[in-house]
This record gives sequence, C-alpha cells and structure tokens, in this order.
Amino acid sequence: MPETTRCFNCTKEIPVGVESCPVCGFALSGGRIEAIKEAAELNSRAQLHDSKGEWEQSVPMYQRAVELYPEFVVAHYNLGIALGRTRRYDDAKEALTRAIKLKPDFAAAYSARGDIDAGAGDYDSAVCDYSKALELYPDYAQAYYKRALAWMEKDCAYEARQDLEDYLFYKPHDSRARRRLEKLKEGG
Repeated sequence: MPETTRCFNCTKEIPVGVESCPVCGFALSGGRIEAIKEAAELNSRAQLHDSKGEWEQSVPMYQRAVELYPEFVVAHYNLGIALGRTRRYDDAKEALTRAIKLKPDFAAAYSARGDIDAGAGDYDSAVCDYSKALELYPDYAQAYYKRALAWMEKDCAYEARQDLEDYLFYKPHDSRARRRLEKLKEGG
C-alpha cells in the first residue's frame, strides 16, 4: 500500500509525491510545503476566531494564509466571509471572486458573494450570484431563500414566490419562510 498524506485544502487522503490533490486540485508541489502547512495552520486558527465572532482578528490571518499560498481556495473564501462580516464589501467581493477563479464550480463562494452583493445593496448582482450557485448546485436550499430576499428587494414578487416555494420544498418546517410566502401570495 502506498504511503499517503492529507490534502491541506480538502483533507482527503492522497498518495505522497502527487503534485496536486485529485479531489480538489490543491497544488502540493513546488517546494512550498512549509508555506502550505503554515497557511493551513493560519486558516484553522482564523476559523476559531470566526467561531467566536472575532472577524477583525481572523482577517489578518486569512490574508497571511493567502499570501503564503495564493492558490488556497478555502482561505480566500474564508477571507471573503470575514471581510464581509466587517462590512468591507469591496475587499470581500475581491476575495470571493479570487476563490471562484481558482475553483469555478464553488457554489458556496457564489452564494457568499451574493450575500456581499446584497449587503452592499446590489441586488441585481446578488440575484446573478445566487443563480450561479443554484446552477452549480440545484439543491442549495439557502441560495433559494437568499435569492428570494433579493428578488423581494427588487420588487419581483413572482420570482420571490417561486424561490420561496423551492426553498420550502427542502426546508418545509421553516415558519419564517412560510410566513413570507403567504404574505407575498396575499400581495404584501
């Protein structure tokens, strides 16, 4: 049995000596293993801060992680989320866009970028990003709900109703969404 290690990005077992993870594409070569390990450690430590709502403390850690390893998709994603929580929308959008460029099928990054768009009041872009997330992952319940909220901000009641109905297919016990849907059906 060949010797294995874990991918720093997705944690899947991979054979030692492989240049990139066959699961997520994370590059492991180029003599940067120490930088990659440090970036992974910084990402983990920053996530602990995030779990406590300490976004300002996590941002520099994520920034250093992506500086050490620019192809670290998850660190770019986490940086975008943390920057969004600190209301630095342009920087957040840039970090999430970088994650998407590195992994074009990253539905959660599109959804997170949609959150940033919506937070900044750009509901047209939010709808586009949530739609892309749903194109990539049609069962992404939260993206339906968030897109419904963006549609509501744009006064597009029909589209909002459709998305709320789709969301409730996956989350039938969400009373908040059900109330919103009923209100839209009543014309409110």
